Amino acid sequence: MLRRIISIALVGLWLAPQLPPLQAQGAPPVKDPQSAHWTIVLHGGAGADPDRWSDEMKRDRLDGLRTALRAGVDRIQEGAEAMEVVETVVRVLEDHPGFNAGRGAVLNESGDAVLDASIMDGRDRSSGAIAGVRTIRNPITAARRVISDTRHVLLIGEGADQFARSIGLEQVEPEYFKTPEQIEKWQQWKARQEDQRKTSRHPLAVDDPLFYLGTVGCVVLDAKGNLAAGTSTGGLLGKQFGRVGDSPIIGAGTFADNKTCAISCTGTGEYYIRNVIAATIAAKMEYAKMQLSQAAEEAIHQVLPEDSGGLIAVDRQGNVAMPFNTPGMARGVADSRGRMEVGLGKEMTQ
Repeated sequence: MLRRIISIALVGLWLAPQLPPLQAQGAPPVKDPQSAHWTIVLHGGAGADPDRWSDEMKRDRLDGLRTALRAGVDRIQEGAEAMEVVETVVRVLEDHPGFNAGRGAVLNESGDAVLDASIMDGRDRSSGAIAGVRTIRNPITAARRVISDTRHVLLIGEGADQFARSIGLEQVEPEYFKTPEQIEKWQQWKARQEDQRKTSRHPLAVDDPLFYLGTVGCVVLDAKGNLAAGTSTGGLLGKQFGRVGDSPIIGAGTFADNKTCAISCTGTGEYYIRNVIAATIAAKMEYAKMQLSQAAEEAIHQVLPEDSGGLIAVDRQGNVAMPFNTPGMARGVADSRGRMEVGLGKEMTQ
């Protein structure tokens, strides 16, 4: 009997090195870095029909989307986490004068650029947002610093600008944001209001040549399985002084939760706020067990009125949704499988 026990023990010792180590109970599975999947989705606003744009305008927007996507891909391949990638991508779009965020933002009824932004971390729902700022070069960075440097979620107006100055974020003169294109659009809008005072408080119709919702946003699933979302905007052309849309409102224009998805919206913000679009999509996935595509399509095509906007979203498996109910939406997607596409209208291109 003793000889048999010794024999079994020796066999066990011989096999032990060939068996995989036991994983600690409750610990998450360790991903092989070579097989980790990631996805980046961005948008540059929904709105006007791109078929009515000049070839130069189309190329400019598409090049801007590609540049931002590549910046995000570079960061994620360096090992950056979802929040860092979102901030990087949105900063690139904020610096591009062809989008309605940062430099290139539309002007309000007073002829000023007044900016909003938000960002959300899917790991713990940490959120930061700013609204009504005038001197912060990259509002998305200020929104992220609200998370790390304050105990709040949303800072507004001069208080938000002052916060950004106090932590050393880059400041610019308000004139920096006013591009010739947006000044011209504002002048055209202003002249029209003189002739049509009764409509001065209403957004432009989607078929109006001045209509362009160029809000920017990004959602990311990183190689560790974490989700994040961010949105930045100048709002609506000719918006009333003091107006805030959905972009800095967590749950309306931006949302991220590792249990479900990350979402960034673009469109006429009042509709998104009233219907809590971003958070509702995540709730339908969590509680009604809807797939991302179904919940997103339902929100855009059944809940929201026609010609009101669109959204981008990615779930924890890397599935992507990019629905819109306007003639076009600037958007792009890249992932670890090699996908790299951008589009303005219904079609996508590499």
